[in-house]
Amino acid sequence: MNISDRLSEGLSDRHTQAISAVSIAASSIGAKAFVVGGAVRDVLLCKEIKDIDMAVECRPQKLLSSLNMKSAQVISTSKFETVKIEVFGQVIDLAMTRSEVYPKPGVLPEVQLSTIEKDLSRRDFTINALGVHVDATRWGDLIDHHGGLQDLCHRKVRVLHNQSFVDDPTRIFRAARYATRLSFEMELTTKEALFRDLDGIGKLSGTRILNELNLTFEETNSVEVLKNLDEWGVFKAIHPQLDIPLEALDTVKNSSPEGVSSYEVGLLALLYCSSDVIRDEISKRLKFSSSLHSKVYDLGRIRQLVPSMKNSDIYEKLKGLSLESLHVARSISSPANLELPAQIDLYLSDLVKVSISVTGDDLLEIGIPEGPLIGSTLCSIHKELLDGQIETRQEQVELAKKIFSDS
Repeated sequence: MNISDRLSEGLSDRHTQAISAVSIAASSIGAKAFVVGGAVRDVLLCKEIKDIDMAVECRPQKLLSSLNMKSAQVISTSKFETVKIEVFGQVIDLAMTRSEVYPKPGVLPEVQLSTIEKDLSRRDFTINALGVHVDATRWGDLIDHHGGLQDLCHRKVRVLHNQSFVDDPTRIFRAARYATRLSFEMELTTKEALFRDLDGIGKLSGTRILNELNLTFEETNSVEVLKNLDEWGVFKAIHPQLDIPLEALDTVKNSSPEGVSSYEVGLLALLYCSSDVIRDEISKRLKFSSSLHSKVYDLGRIRQLVPSMKNSDIYEKLKGLSLESLHVARSISSPANLELPAQIDLYLSDLVKVSISVTGDDLLEIGIPEGPLIGSTLCSIHKELLDGQIETRQEQVELAKKIFSDS
């Protein structure tokens, strides 16, 4: 089957120019180049092409030496011998056609140079195991050895073999993303294999799980993806006591203020309803950065707020906490404290703006000696201001005098 008409419709002139440049460079060293994976899938689905992956039957570094480097620029490389390049203003992910061997379940594979047939056979789902010739003589000839085109027509997500999720459990996360993004259904035997091999999640490194969650939060319909993962039992596979507040995730995502990390907000929302102990265990399991771990700790401090707290106590509990953790706590209702959203709003809109007029020099002038009493007096004045017990500068000075006389 030839899909050159679809390529003409789906690829911009620059796309075509860049792909042709790579193909010509490959031909000059006796190799072939192919467009593979998502770009082929999206062309066939008449969707916008965002990323172009190309596979070449040689090592990328060898091909780069044949490319006209005036028109091509290397952006990055990886240990799997993949290279991200920019050609005629278009970014292309370039990889050698390769086979993969998994030393044991859940770990990264060992790779070696192979054929385009072997390369497509190692992929996650049939709809991504598609390739297309882009040399001048066979431009647009589709390569489909696994029924990917048929599954596209039937809107199915299907693995290539029965041990797919055993080899790489991250494919479970990808299955949820593709099913949601494309509005596809999980093929029956694929879903059965997914449930059967769900315990493979426990064999993944925390870094790999965290990366999959990060990719999930980047999805337009990320909440639906998370709901699928939860329904399949993925979060329980990460930690048996992880309790996801699914009903609140839409609110958390759609109301995120500017200046906060949507990725971190998503992770904090997933953890919010869990206990301090569980949050800490998951934070360590997924190898959160020290900054993110600190924001997880913030959640515990926020949940210490109780109804009818004085303003100064609210301020003391919330000062210095991250906007991400405050936003999550404000968005997810807590039966233990229905006042929590209002308390956080009060803190952000009013309490953080309260400042005292007197200074340490003012306190020295009224006779308070240098030392700890200066700091504690300033704190007491600030507390009374927060609680509305005093307002003016004169009232602040009088309170300082009283504290000194009582000391």
